[in-house]
Amino acid sequence: MLNDNEKKKYEIISKLVHGEITRKEASNELNLSLKQIDRLKKTYLNEGKSGFIHGNRGKENKNKINEQIIEELEELYLASFYDFNFEQFYEKKVFGNYNISYDVMLKRFTSDDIISPLAHKKTLKNYNQKMKNVIEKEEVETEKIELFKSRIIAAEKAHIRRSNNLLVFGQEVQMDASQGLWFGEIASYLHLAVDKATKKVLFGWFEYEEITRGYYVLLFHIIINYGIPIKIKADNRSSFSANNAKNKEKKTFLTQFGKVCEGLNIVLETTSVATAKANVERENGTFKNRLIAELRYEKITTIDEANDYLNNIFIPYMNKKFSYAIDEKTSLMKENTYTEEELKIIISERKDKIIDNASSICYNYNYYIPVEPNTGEITCFSKGTKCTLIINYDGDYWCEIENHFYQLLKLENRDSVMKKESEIEQQKKEHHKYIPPANHPWRKNMMLKH
Repeated sequence: MLNDNEKKKYEIISKLVHGEITRKEASNELNLSLKQIDRLKKTYLNEGKSGFIHGNRGKENKNKINEQIIEELEELYLASFYDFNFEQFYEKKVFGNYNISYDVMLKRFTSDDIISPLAHKKTLKNYNQKMKNVIEKEEVETEKIELFKSRIIAAEKAHIRRSNNLLVFGQEVQMDASQGLWFGEIASYLHLAVDKATKKVLFGWFEYEEITRGYYVLLFHIIINYGIPIKIKADNRSSFSANNAKNKEKKTFLTQFGKVCEGLNIVLETTSVATAKANVERENGTFKNRLIAELRYEKITTIDEANDYLNNIFIPYMNKKFSYAIDEKTSLMKENTYTEEELKIIISERKDKIIDNASSICYNYNYYIPVEPNTGEITCFSKGTKCTLIINYDGDYWCEIENHFYQLLKLENRDSVMKKESEIEQQKKEHHKYIPPANHPWRKNMMLKH
């Protein structure tokens, strides 16, 4: 059966073949060129009426969406990936596994009342109103109701990334820490270091508190993997800035981290304005949008597993997707000439101490004695000798005395004064019982009584 358009073509061409109208009249009637009229005439003569039926009639559209795939993806998203944004979900599970484009998936998810946690305010507003109406009528599945509840709290929005042609790699590294329930049930802090020029995350580290050691770990791995940066920019927390410093120009160098930067010839700049270190602040938001969901999906609950996944899987993937390539010709990262052991001594906590009269150092109510690292021999120093207590990157205790490094051995039992055996023998004297003389006042009174 011909449809109306095909039937009209057939009738006009039939009149042309039988000489009732001319080619020009047929062209005007069908609004087609003369060449197309000749082609239709040839079809009429060779195939007859069946030649005017469209070739795709009765055939399935190759681009038709497979409803089974859509249903499978929706169930998968609602069951296991509900806190992933759509692009992240597509990259993680759909791309390469299903024959469907991101745009088609996005359109179908949205039409089926499934929206991303990064949806715009207008989309969220319309979605919330629609879901409230269908919930009242009990026309929606339980999974979508749970998704709706999780979307009520607005998520942080992604930021547009732009290159900065005014800076080069290593010229400025920004550091910050972000608190959150990253994994498990205990809040933790994610310490991040981001290069401003390339937007590359240089390293990340989880700690249960925002502490100086977390930033030591960042600096250590930056130097090992990339080199020594020109400048580090951070906030005004006590790890970087001493608020009680009398000399405001050098107050950053009064902190332990500041002393390390000074020793490595790194400029340490602190600020209380979040937008002054916008790159690391933006990464904090991006990581919260993506990393929390991935750690939950991977069933990671310990801090060691989280640090391993963060630096071996997540950060390399994020850098490949979002950061810019490092230009070695313009890079200002200074070459690292230190060994790992030397760096562990340099990136350390240092405190000025004085050797006491037992040739030991007191720290946190414990006593330590210097030991030669190569031979293990205990080394004694005279009372009052100045030294520097060093707690290195690994948490081991060292000290520096007269430009030489010694390991510190903890003393379980400590004598107040270290003495030679000859001195101890001389001091061993026999103690006699004291007998007061006869004229002692209390003896005199006793004799009077008797």
